[in-house]
Amino acid sequence: MALQSVLDSLDAFGGIYVALFLFSILSGVFFLANAEAALIAIGAKAHYDWPKLILLAIIVALGQCVMHALLFQSGRGLAKAGSKKRPKLEARLAKAKELGAKWQKSELTLIALGSTIGVPPQALIALLAGAIGIKFRTFVLIDIPGRIVRFVTIVAIAHAV
Repeated sequence: MALQSVLDSLDAFGGIYVALFLFSILSGVFFLANAEAALIAIGAKAHYDWPKLILLAIIVALGQCVMHALLFQSGRGLAKAGSKKRPKLEARLAKAKELGAKWQKSELTLIALGSTIGVPPQALIALLAGAIGIKFRTFVLIDIPGRIVRFVTIVAIAHAV
């Protein structure tokens, strides 16, 4: 009941959407802020109907995608910075690019696996994808639908159980 009263308070002003969006951005890098656990709790305990649960799952997915996009761009920035007289960073980036070359043919599969099942963690995939030069558009076109599928599935299962 306590969860529902907090949700009702937030919901009165539309704050549930903003709160979950901001929380999901944070959860993209801070693993103690767990978006999956939040959606499981909401799906299992909240008295929301299906359309609202699905909308909340999509909002969480988009929030995490915002963080992944930022991580991707950070990875790209690290790759560019590595070429400016930083030997240790340049060596690490060279290793990352070698790793990227090894899985170049399966890069789309790894991005899809990270976005849907979370293995490997999508935050790490986003950094690596940016550093090795995967096209941003390609990354986003896989990340967004994958995250939506992931979170809609999580909230649906939690609500059904």
